Amino acid sequence: GILGMLDVMKSDFVRTIEETQAAEAQAEKDHLEFMTESGKSLAVAEEAQTQRKAQLEDTQEEFDEAEANLDEQSGILRTSLKELLELKPACIDTGMSYEDRVAMREEEIAALKKADCILGKYAEYGPEGASEGC
Repeated sequence: GILGMLDVMKSDFVRTIEETQAAEAQAEKDHLEFMTESGKSLAVAEEAQTQRKAQLEDTQEEFDEAEANLDEQSGILRTSLKELLELKPACIDTGMSYEDRVAMREEEIAALKKADCILGKYAEYGPEGASEGC
């Protein structure tokens, strides 16, 4: 009767205590594994974030340098175009025809050759023979 029932209740309590202790041990083990894996994942994620930040900083620095270089080159281009536009009328709009420009160029070349000849004779014969034969 009663002692048997108390014996069964005692064995039920002992079994419940053992099962609870086993479940707690397993839960502690599972928690430790979870914390280890979470720590690893967090470390990997933090390292990836650090690398992305470094890459972003490098890219931003390269972009800033390229932008500064672009500004500098754009300024040079603007200045060159301005000078080109200022010089263009002097080269194209001379008021002379092509034939006139060719004739003037040929006269200038002939005059330069004569001057070269005179200077060569001057160096060779002195002032008296400078203009002879040119």
